[in-house]
Amino acid sequence: MKNTKKIALSAILSAAGVVVLLTGSFLQVLDLSAAAIAGLAVVVAVIEMGGKYPVMIYITVSLVSMLILPDKMPAVFFIAFGGIYPMLKASFEKLHPAVSWVLKFSMFNAALLLLIFFMRLLLSRELFNLREELAFLETFEIIVFLLANFMFLLYDIVMTKIIMIYILKARKLLKLENYF
Repeated sequence: MKNTKKIALSAILSAAGVVVLLTGSFLQVLDLSAAAIAGLAVVVAVIEMGGKYPVMIYITVSLVSMLILPDKMPAVFFIAFGGIYPMLKASFEKLHPAVSWVLKFSMFNAALLLLIFFMRLLLSRELFNLREELAFLETFEIIVFLLANFMFLLYDIVMTKIIMIYILKARKLLKLENYF
């Protein structure tokens, strides 16, 4: 019976993640926010079920969102960072805090560099003959890189606060404490 409950909760969390990404796809200014909020489905799975269920939710949300979203950017952000980070955060925070922060920033910067690489590849095709614009993009990428690292720090702190609120208050309200 417990396995059935876990599968049902996984399906609900996966559906919620896809709906959030779909909303972000329609409201294009919410690409990153939708990926971060959809990642909360994975957070709940890590806390409540652990094991393979968060990975299953990550894969399900990633595949379904890449198939059905009209604008794929929220799905790309979820795949590159928003969905996988909650699982890694749980693992990293079991280590010494200094090691944890180094691993968190390394993971984030690897994902960010991968996204920048693909964006540069995509833009270089469109701006093939415009060398001045590409030089501007390099300066812009440095600014984005610095701001993104600061925003990641804030994101991690806020996510930790949300997780604590969920564990201390929301689980009692939802009566999930001894459900699994």
